[in-house]
Order: sequence, then C-alpha cells, then structure tokens
Amino acid sequence: MPNSLAYHVVVNALEGKAGWTPISRFVSAVSHVISGHLPYQRYHAAGRARAAEGAGASVVERMVNDFLATDINPLYLLLSSFQRESDVLIAFNVYNQSVKLGVQTSLGASGYARRPNSASRNGVDGTLAADGDDPDSCRQGTLAIVDTMMATTRRNAQLLSGAERRSLTSIAKILGVESSAAGEVALVFESEGHLPIASVARKLGCHQRTLERRLQESNITAEALRQASRLVRALHRLSSIDSLTVIAFDEGFSDLPHMTRAFQTASGMPPSLIRKLMRLSQNPLPALSPSL
Repeated sequence: MPNSLAYHVVVNALEGKAGWTPISRFVSAVSHVISGHLPYQRYHAAGRARAAEGAGASVVERMVNDFLATDINPLYLLLSSFQRESDVLIAFNVYNQSVKLGVQTSLGASGYARRPNSASRNGVDGTLAADGDDPDSCRQGTLAIVDTMMATTRRNAQLLSGAERRSLTSIAKILGVESSAAGEVALVFESEGHLPIASVARKLGCHQRTLERRLQESNITAEALRQASRLVRALHRLSSIDSLTVIAFDEGFSDLPHMTRAFQTASGMPPSLIRKLMRLSQNPLPALSPSL
C-alpha cells in the first residue's frame, strides 16, 4: 500500500519521539491542520516497534490522548462537536470511506470492524480485529481515538454551552506559547482574517523581516499560520446558513474549488460533505449510509 495514509495523531503518538517542546508541538498542530495525514508506512513501522516493545493498550491510549489534546485538524473538530454517539459512528465511517487509508475502520453498534484497504471481509469485535498484518499498537491507537470521541460526545450532551470551540489560539494557550511569535501571529489571523504578512507585522509593531525571522526560529511560516487559521475559521462556519462560496471568499480562499482542495488535503473530505455531517445533530437520525 505505497500511497496509503494514516491519521497524524496515531502516527505521532506511536512514534513516541523524544525532544518535543511546547513550540514544536504547536508547530506540529498547525502543520496538521493543513494536512492531517502521514504516510501509512510510518504508522505501520511505529506500530510494529511499539508492539515489539510490549506497549500495552493503556500506554498507547495515554500517548494518543496527549496528542489529541492539542489537535485542531478539521476532522477532529468535526468529530468532537457532536452530542450523539450515533453521529460519531456515521461521521467516522464516512471519513474512513473517503480517505485512502492503509487500514480502514468501520464502527457499528455491535463493535469495531477493521480491515486493510485491499481486503474484502470484516472481522468484528471490541478490540478492532483485523485481517492481515495490523500491529496491536495500531489497532489500540485507533480504538483510543474512537473511545475519546465517544467520551467527548457524552460530555457535550451534558453541556448547555455546547462543545468546546478549539482554535490555534486556544491550543497556543494550552501549550503556553501564546506570547511566542507564532502564537501572536495566529491570534492576529484568527481575529482579523486573511491579512497580508506586512499588515500582521505592523499590528505586532515590528518589521516584516523581523517577524519572518522570529517565525523561522520556530520552524514555521506566517503562510502556514494563515492557511491553518482560515481552515479552522471556515470549518467553524460550515454549520451556518452561509453558502460555501461566501465562506470561501470571506476566509481568503481564491474560490470554492480552492477551499474544497484545502479541506480535502486537511481532512480527506470536501467541505460539502463535512457540512452534511455537521447537520446530523440538527436532524432526526438518518440511516447509516456510506453514501451520505
């Protein structure tokens, strides 16, 4: 499966690299807003390494949840916005069918079915049974995401104010980097929209070259922050009555096809499909359907 993908959170968690800092975590979060997937080969190799180490499900779950705490990819924001577990099931299944994943997972009331994307049959049980070579740690990582989404959904149902509204700025605060150059630029883009870099620098009281140099020291660019910010801003507007064309124009995309390509790269789904999934919670429960 040379061109297959895996969701970035599980890859990062399973690799378990040392040396993460608050700013590198923020930079990673920004990067994965723009592109939420990494090569399946990395995911599979990391899963095999973790399995060889004897890492148990609790260890994998803890590592996955650590990265989920700072995830603002459009897919995560979608799945964590629901108030009904059935909506998570539908959205997760649609996502899996929309992305070229190395191993696909389908969810149902009776359990979790998991298979390589070249297989034709499913095995179902509560531990993500699979055909073929599917390391335990990989299955445990996916199951951890599912369990966290379900818990988040139950919590959302109890909150009068609705689901937590994540943004680049909220993640910067969690990581304690809101006063960094990257955190300050993210705040400007989120509050002001798609400004030219020179205008952002003026708002921050510095020259453009100075700002670019400070961002470079953290291995990030103003353009990456702008791209991530407009994706998150647009995502939060998909549940509104505004047309997709209006949202694309308002948020700085050149046109609707540009926004569609950006969402496809970020989450594996076009904004039109994400909008349909968002509206699940506003309507009576439809039948589970891959054609949603």
